[in-house]
Amino acid sequence: MSKAIIGMFVLGAACGPSSHYGNFGNGSGGPDGGPGGPGYDAPACATDVVTAEKSALDLYVMLDQSASMDDSVSGGGTKWASVTGALHTFLGQPGLDGVSVGIAYFGVPDATGFGDSCTAADYATASVEIAPLPGVAAMINSSLAAHSPSTSTPTSAALQGAINHASTWAHAHPGDATAVILATDGDPTECDTSLSGIQAIAAAGYAATPKIPTFVIGVGSSLANLNGIAASGGSQMAYLVDTNSNVNQQFLMAMNQIRHAALGCSYSVPTSSDGTPVDYNQVNIVYQPGNGGPAVTLPYVMSKSNCPATGNGWYYDNPQMPTQILLCDSSCSSIEVDETGQVDITLGCSTVIL
Repeated sequence: MSKAIIGMFVLGAACGPSSHYGNFGNGSGGPDGGPGGPGYDAPACATDVVTAEKSALDLYVMLDQSASMDDSVSGGGTKWASVTGALHTFLGQPGLDGVSVGIAYFGVPDATGFGDSCTAADYATASVEIAPLPGVAAMINSSLAAHSPSTSTPTSAALQGAINHASTWAHAHPGDATAVILATDGDPTECDTSLSGIQAIAAAGYAATPKIPTFVIGVGSSLANLNGIAASGGSQMAYLVDTNSNVNQQFLMAMNQIRHAALGCSYSVPTSSDGTPVDYNQVNIVYQPGNGGPAVTLPYVMSKSNCPATGNGWYYDNPQMPTQILLCDSSCSSIEVDETGQVDITLGCSTVIL
């Protein structure tokens, strides 16, 4: 059975039952006291330290350019101006190291040139390919300036094309967390307009390997169906923007919330410091609270569906061929708010399994 990792990775020889290192002691570990960082005492079976890194995050935006995006909003301007302005601000923010963004638009012309395409392949090519910030920001801003609202809303074909593109990207970048952001101002008006059909597209993307979650931002008043698409795509609920309030600010807030939600507690699978293969049957995740409380060893679970509702746990994105280490939501939510806490990983001691 494969197992996984985070924060700081500590490798070494096998040892006895994992329950003996629930609390790592007085914090004398480190360069002069054995493996581990400040305040960390690794068990005797751990002899090597590898610092973990959070996964890179790749966001692929599928942006609605239907004619209704030219509608006015409260405070002046249009949906389109507010949304593109918010994207411009988002791309220019500091602190986005490790985040890459790409963009495409819907609808696009069909083969006749007189209507919108209902063919997913026509939406599977990026207008600006996913690339790291801040470098890609200028290209996306130029792309946004070259587009304007004029089409109908072929949501089904656009979402399928976006997921297809993101899936191809994720296969080529297996250590990254990849997600689709569907930004639209309402219900579909052409192609497959059934909610069940569009939900099925989102669900299939989330069930795939690697999984592609769909996040949804809705701008306007005809947004009742968007929560179902988001839930099917693994993101629970859509981010709904009220056009009677500050659309720019709401859309920017949604983008930032999605950035955190899409990455969550996701970490790259480590390699040992000397390059030798990691034995994933001897991996443990240990959370050390910032308040000085005892260290807690998080148990391994097979998948997200096996995560406890309120307890701790972690799992791989793919137990057979892992590329990411993920904390269960209940663990992530408590650890993320502990700004002075630390997550350490021991390799070399038998994995604690839930």
